[in-house]
Amino acid sequence: SVLQQAGRNPCQKTVNKYWTSQTTALNFDDFCNILKKEKPATKTELLEAFRKIDTDNTGYILHDELYKILTTRGEKMTRDEVSAITKQADFNCSGKLDYNKFCDLYMTTSEQCCKTAREKLEVDSRLRQQQFGNQAETSSEGITLPGSKPSPRVSRKTD
Repeated sequence: SVLQQAGRNPCQKTVNKYWTSQTTALNFDDFCNILKKEKPATKTELLEAFRKIDTDNTGYILHDELYKILTTRGEKMTRDEVSAITKQADFNCSGKLDYNKFCDLYMTTSEQCCKTAREKLEVDSRLRQQQFGNQAETSSEGITLPGSKPSPRVSRKTD
């Protein structure tokens, strides 16, 4: 859940890579290291994945084809999960997914989720005053928040 709030969408295999049977806790430094290693998907990467499925190069994927892929490959989804996606993303009610528009929707939604999570952290004074691991907390703009000390490790906005 925390990785999703940070704009990532890890599969169970990725989560298991960092949270093994020997793991009892992760501190904020550990979390930051995971975020540096697990970059969010870019629109280009998403489009490339969809184009591999769209063998006719039409810009669309039939809902049935999408259902088959999402319920049989990788981290399998349920019929209801796929139905929720197609219901939200069938922009022209044609039974086909316009994956260019879907990627735009996905990227916008992901950016909005990150923005909302940052705003919540900035507003909630209890969260601002918490210390995680041995790294002081800073806002997304690099401004030290009340009750914390600046960390030399948090030096670039992109980190």
